[in-house]
Amino acid sequence: MNKDNTIKLNAIRKKIDSIDDKILKLVSKRFKEIHKVAALKDNSDQIVDNKRIKKILTKIKSKAKKEKLDNDFAVRLWQLFIQEAIRMEYSKIKN
Repeated sequence: MNKDNTIKLNAIRKKIDSIDDKILKLVSKRFKEIHKVAALKDNSDQIVDNKRIKKILTKIKSKAKKEKLDNDFAVRLWQLFIQEAIRMEYSKIKN
């Protein structure tokens, strides 16, 4: 790789690192809100809301398409968020 490309590569990687930092902060904010949701639920029967999950994933598919992001990837990512939220809520609500 020539020197100009190395410089360009490093600049792009620096931008990617900055984006990664922003993503982590947003994910952290998202889970702080989920902690608030868990605090409002009375028992574990209230944790999984399949209608809401379906609605979220449908919305993500639509938004991913608009952003030209692979739908399957976006759905898998949000499924991971949802699974972690469910796991966290079950750990908070002892019923």
